[in-house]
Amino acid sequence: MKVKEFKLNPDENIETPALLIDLDTVERNIQTMSAFAKDNNVSLRPHFKTAKIPEIALMQVKAGAKGITCAKLSEAEVLADAGVENILLANQIVAPAKLDKLAKLAGRIHYMAVAVDNVENVLDLNNACAKHGATLRVLVELDVGQGRCGVRSYEEGLDVARAVMESPYLVFDGIQAYEGQLVLKPEVQIRSEGVEKLLSYVGGFKSFLEQNNIPVKEISGSGSGTFNLTCINNLYTELQAGSYIYMDARYNTLELPFEQAIYIMCTVISTHKGVAVLDGGLKSLSTDNGNPLLIGLNAEAIKLSEEHCRLSEPDIELNVKDTVMFIPSHCCTTINLYDIAYGVRDGRIEKVFDVKGRGKST
Repeated sequence: MKVKEFKLNPDENIETPALLIDLDTVERNIQTMSAFAKDNNVSLRPHFKTAKIPEIALMQVKAGAKGITCAKLSEAEVLADAGVENILLANQIVAPAKLDKLAKLAGRIHYMAVAVDNVENVLDLNNACAKHGATLRVLVELDVGQGRCGVRSYEEGLDVARAVMESPYLVFDGIQAYEGQLVLKPEVQIRSEGVEKLLSYVGGFKSFLEQNNIPVKEISGSGSGTFNLTCINNLYTELQAGSYIYMDARYNTLELPFEQAIYIMCTVISTHKGVAVLDGGLKSLSTDNGNPLLIGLNAEAIKLSEEHCRLSEPDIELNVKDTVMFIPSHCCTTINLYDIAYGVRDGRIEKVFDVKGRGKST
């Protein structure tokens, strides 16, 4: 993996650990994905669990995305408050308080959709929407290998879809089918073979529903590691890829047509022979996909504790107050650690973003 150098001008006085976003690169990534979607006659609905910043989501919409995907109701509320009018909540909403909030949100914006995988949830959604006189779009989620949410058979999915069709305040739009178990497979052949099976299974479900007089308008899913594979036979109508906008150390190993756009800057606060200690640790750099990637320096070991990072290298040349840059191993979980992000262009801070999607886990 080739890592480009990214620097902040020394006279930009900011506190670290700091989340930096390369604005030129983000804009290129947005245009690259938007052009791909247009060329392949598929709609783009990027996932907000990565972006976390409403202004970034609005940039994606302005560039041609039909709407935004999110994982949590609280994220959807942030998006709606920012002016996003087309939102898919690709998750199940079942708690009474959340059902009420979702129904209210459906009454606020032009298009609000949610995923379902059981009949009871369909009935609860309809009752909540009836209370507020709102119309809610629905996608039946099909488990395509992750073993999380989703119906496990065509017959089960048909029962759920029929329940939606019989609900006066719900509109059946189609199928939610996200192949998250494939998106980070390092070998493109394995990803391709997995997607081939996915398309056969999802296509079979679509045909099964249509044979039972249930029209399927949308099939939504796909991730940054498989976006170019799920489009092969024009089955999927929406791409939910999210990580492409920022990228990270894991995704950079897949040779995708996107560039690294997010960095974490830390400061050296202590040095000893062969050791430098930084001011960023587990509360600044997520490690669910492994350690972050250190840029421009060699270190035999990177050890993170809560508030510190220890770099070990016999000939390490770092002094107190020096700054170092990391590429996160997982951009989605790292950006969720920050209240603000610095938008950088040509080494200068151009914009300070509020990460309004941070911590929106309800």
